[in-house]
Amino acid sequence: MSLTGVSTGARTAPFRGPAARLLARSLSGAGGPLRRIALWSVLEAGPALASGWALAAALDRGFLAGEPSTGLLWIGLLATLYIVRALAERALFDPLAACVEPMRDALVTAVVDATLSRAVRGTGAYDAAGVSRMTSQVDTVRLVVGALLRTARPLTVTLIATLVGLAALAPVLAAVVAVPLAAALIAFAVSMRSVIRRRRAAVVAEEDVAASTGAVLGAGRDIAALGAVALACGTTGRSARASARASVAVAWAAAARVPIVLLGGQLPLLLVLLAGPTLVEEGTVSAGEVVGASLYVTGSLVPALQLLTGTVAGLWGQLQVVLERLAAATEPCDEPASGTVRGDAPSGYRIDVDNLTFAYGPHAEPVVRDVRLSVPEGDHLVIVGASGVGKSTLAGLLAGLERPSGGRILLGGRPVADLGTRERPAAVALLPQEAYVFRGTLRDNLRYLAPDADPAAVAASIAAMGLEPVVERLGGVDAVLEDPAAELSSGERQLVAAARTWLSDAPVVLLDEATCHLDMRSEAVVEAAFAARPGTLVVIAHRLASALRGRRVLLLDGTRAVCGTHTELLAAEPGYAALVGHWDGTAPPAGRPDPSAVPGE
Repeated sequence: MSLTGVSTGARTAPFRGPAARLLARSLSGAGGPLRRIALWSVLEAGPALASGWALAAALDRGFLAGEPSTGLLWIGLLATLYIVRALAERALFDPLAACVEPMRDALVTAVVDATLSRAVRGTGAYDAAGVSRMTSQVDTVRLVVGALLRTARPLTVTLIATLVGLAALAPVLAAVVAVPLAAALIAFAVSMRSVIRRRRAAVVAEEDVAASTGAVLGAGRDIAALGAVALACGTTGRSARASARASVAVAWAAAARVPIVLLGGQLPLLLVLLAGPTLVEEGTVSAGEVVGASLYVTGSLVPALQLLTGTVAGLWGQLQVVLERLAAATEPCDEPASGTVRGDAPSGYRIDVDNLTFAYGPHAEPVVRDVRLSVPEGDHLVIVGASGVGKSTLAGLLAGLERPSGGRILLGGRPVADLGTRERPAAVALLPQEAYVFRGTLRDNLRYLAPDADPAAVAASIAAMGLEPVVERLGGVDAVLEDPAAELSSGERQLVAAARTWLSDAPVVLLDEATCHLDMRSEAVVEAAFAARPGTLVVIAHRLASALRGRRVLLLDGTRAVCGTHTELLAAEPGYAALVGHWDGTAPPAGRPDPSAVPGE
């Protein structure tokens, strides 16, 4: 099984299904360059079309007729066509680049979009090595397509021009050449199926070598400690031997090119030379036409077949295999079944949590168990609990990024997990602990969730978060952040992300320890700004002050969830009192465990 999910048993027909769609999407904007390539290819075909015909005319009308000057004129005409072809080949580089480079950008975009989409929707495991492998395959596609446009394109033009020229010169000789050529092309098409199938197996085997070797290297200390060196070496050795066998199989399949060239190129030449004298004696063809037909075969047909069965066949097979693998990795993942059909829009943004349970696997212990909760519109709820109790997991569930193992979460009467990828971020904004600031201007970062925000709204978000000193230091909102991780501290990045979220239209905001890198004063400013903002605020508490600022507090203790005001929980819940004591820096009451001692998430 390959790492990108394409099995060796996939069909070998060229570019059907996902691979064809991916190639078409990546070349969708290349119409203009492709038309220019086609026009220059017509001029490039001049020598292949006229070489045999010009040579025959030079012999029959010139040298054999006692008119050497006429013969030289025809040879000069042929030389001119070769000069024109050289100029056409030079002019092709710009449209080729205009076709190939945007295709690479489109493929990279497709790879990144699909990878991020799967990561966000939880439909696939995050695989950084797989992303790197796919981007390497994108470069392979770019190089191969460029090489094919430089080789397969003139090859096709040459074959067509050669047959047209030969048919115009001597139809009888054209028939002699066409029969074995057609047989050779059919044999080539059949052999390509085997070549592609074996090349696909070779690519899978190479990836298996990389996967097994990487796994062994990553677990080197454990393997040595367990004395499993022989087992590990055996695993990688089997993968390496399988890869070697697959490569040999590809070489054997590619060896069919020799008989194909003999059948389609050398045999027609032999037949022309054998039939030529008889046809000349009968007056069917002239001596010059026999020589011209021989030139068509030796000068154009044989080199074209050698290129077709060698370079082009290898590139074509490689392109199909790599495109299949990219297509499998970049096909857009579907929305969840219940989210593919639009239901009624959420009626308001009241949150209702009913018997919510979540576990990270079918046999894993639930992280969140039987939570029941109602959050009215405009509420300010603070979620507290010991480390590892599931606070961040609950935030992800409320944001619709995780699907419950049991129970449900309703936003305005509609399951939040069933909201589409456009509806969900417009309704719920989750601000995580690790703030993301991308490369670009500060204004673009702030307006990412509200692209139509006017300068006054951007200024208001900056003022609300207390971000003015950062903006001033950077040189204004139009300052370009080349390396945000180096130019901004962790706290400053959290402020930028908070201002971006504050500026959005999402009526529900979830702060998942989103102020943990701020000092207490800055944290108070941020939470006060969100509390004053219209909508619902849910805060995963990092400090006691967050719980004191909330209207209600939800306590998670690993077995149950209890909701109330700070005062109510402090009086009725020993676990909450112990947690507050820990936050205050005082010891927990005697006989009660310290909740901070629970293992971290």
